[in-house]
Order: sequence, then structure tokens, then C-alpha cells
Amino acid sequence: MKRYQGMVFSQAKKAFLTDEEAEDFTQEVFLKAYESLSQFRGESQFSTWLFQIARFRLTKVFKKKKLPITDWKEDISSVADQSKPSVAEILDKEETSNTLRSLISKLPKSYQMPILLHYFENKPLKEIASDLNIKLGTIKSHISRGKDLLRKWWSHEIEG
Repeated sequence: MKRYQGMVFSQAKKAFLTDEEAEDFTQEVFLKAYESLSQFRGESQFSTWLFQIARFRLTKVFKKKKLPITDWKEDISSVADQSKPSVAEILDKEETSNTLRSLISKLPKSYQMPILLHYFENKPLKEIASDLNIKLGTIKSHISRGKDLLRKWWSHEIEG
């Protein structure tokens, strides 16, 4: 758990607005991993397997909650402070983030993982290829095709 906690928690922080939610989610992922440990076959690296559990749990959480916008509790002084984003800016960013998360979850599985690992985990392409046991060229192709689909879907979201 100590070895992989940072990886799971960093993903959770990107998905949830508070550290408490991210910590709860991280614990949930490790509990699920512990319960499913007998199913780990060693066909991929443990980190890849754990990341898959986290991704599936995250998808389940957001589907169940219908990608909610969290209640914002800001006092008047922080809203008035021009150095901080306004509530409207925060909500707009949250809506954009939720839309992107939703679109990524609709990608074919072969595109999802490379995109998530590269753009959200900041993993190098060679490491992704090694982790997923896929050729480097295929990883590049999956990321490119996935990005093309996301661009297409994003433009439909904006127009619609």
C-alpha cells in the first residue's frame, strides 16, 4: 500500500474536490484490491492492475452520482478576493472537467488507459508500453486516435 498509495491518491485528487474524498476513495480502492488479490494473475504489473481497479471504481462512483457539482462553501471575503477564481469560474471548470471525464469513459478501453496514464499520471510513453505490454507505436496510435475521438465528441458537446 505504501508503494502505490501516492499513485492512487494523485488520481483521486484530480477527480474529487476535497482531500477527504480523495483519501476515502484511495482507501476504498485498496480495500477492493485486497479483496480481489486472488484474482491478480501477474499478466501485467501490479501497478497497472491497481490502476484498473481505481479507474473502474472511479467510473462507478461518478456514474452513481451522475457527475455531481459539489456544494461550494466560500465566505464572502474569498469571493471578493480577485486573486481567487469566482464561484462561476470554479463551477465552469468543474463542468468542463466532468464533461471531459465523461467523454474519456466512453472511449474504447484500448484508448482510455494510455490516455489516462500519459495525461493524468504523466507517465512516459515507453513506460506505458511496458506496463501495458503493448508496442510503443501502438500506444502512440491509441493516444492519437483517442484524442481525435475526444476532439470530435467535444465539438459535438459544445455545439449541442
